Amino acid sequence: MGSAINTVDSPSSSSVSGILLAREMADQERNFRSQYYDKVGFRSVEEKRSIENLLKEQPMKHEKLAQFCIRFGLPAMYRLYVWKILLGILPANQTCQDFVWFHRQEQVRELERATILLCPDSIDGSQEYKVLIMKLVEEGKLPLRKKNLTSELSNQHFMAIVRTVSSLVTSEADLFWISTRFFCHVFNVLGSFSQFPEYTMQCLMKEDKSQKLYQHLCHHQVVSALPLHVWFHQCFASVLPEASVERIWDRVIGGSSHILVFVAVAIFLVLRRPLLAMQSSQDIVNYLKEIPEDCGDRIVNEALNLFQEYGLTWPMKEDSPVTCTGDSGRSSAKALTESGRHSRHSSGASCREKAKGDSGQVTIVVGGPLPLSVARRSPSTAGKGS
Repeated sequence: MGSAINTVDSPSSSSVSGILLAREMADQERNFRSQYYDKVGFRSVEEKRSIENLLKEQPMKHEKLAQFCIRFGLPAMYRLYVWKILLGILPANQTCQDFVWFHRQEQVRELERATILLCPDSIDGSQEYKVLIMKLVEEGKLPLRKKNLTSELSNQHFMAIVRTVSSLVTSEADLFWISTRFFCHVFNVLGSFSQFPEYTMQCLMKEDKSQKLYQHLCHHQVVSALPLHVWFHQCFASVLPEASVERIWDRVIGGSSHILVFVAVAIFLVLRRPLLAMQSSQDIVNYLKEIPEDCGDRIVNEALNLFQEYGLTWPMKEDSPVTCTGDSGRSSAKALTESGRHSRHSSGASCREKAKGDSGQVTIVVGGPLPLSVARRSPSTAGKGS
């Protein structure tokens, strides 16, 4: 009788193999489904589950959310919420988010009242001008003479960001806090933007196989006339459609500002044909100042492909080096840190290209510029995650 009980309780080898086979088939079906969704353009099916799992953690992990933003971008329904967490508008602990947000809204209402008292002309001004005054009041930097406020370059960049954010949000509190915190986030990495135009042309030279477009732009001296610095400082606000820009901002908020270089390169590649047809620098500059709206998604998709192809940066501590290869990156990051100490007194370059044989590894400083020699990841390492 005991043997009979043992027979019932202990699964036979055939039943175990059947269970394992069923699990393997389920995994294959799930992988096939994921690949099918990816192929037809519905990658968000699996990504939505992943971000929901991250948001269930208490408290939520900033590093994990930032990594998700860099790798996949955010689903539309969670975008503003995750932005507010990563920008420090809301705390990572859900239990006190309502309390914090209530006081954030109260602060915005107080700033609106103060703005009306200190700057009555803001009532009839544009929405972005009003938010600018509120920002200056909150920072204690509102000047007595306000005539030249909108002519200052940094204020123009901020107002462009406000215009883009206003199309993404529905409340005054969201508009103020996301605009101001995102502008501060961009301001913290302004030092790396000075070399972005140079890296843009270097990357374009590598992508333009025939060198036709690259030589055409150099021949007409377009680079010096283009508003590349404006593009980078505004993170392409008022340059690309809002629905396209938000996918770029996911990566910027996640900590990879060098995505902006690939967006600039993608603009040239997508608009290659009309640019080659123009025979004056002024015509090219005027055309690029008003990029067709129907090209927005194509440009962003091309930029994200370049971003994936050249490697991702992972959000770590500020100015910390990260290796964009298939391994964990710890040894390379440590080696780069040691080399960075010596390089400060030599060339001063914050990014170095590091090659092992033909692997084509690229090392990039988070929040900093791209390496002077932008190298593609080889097929042997391109498919590996970090």
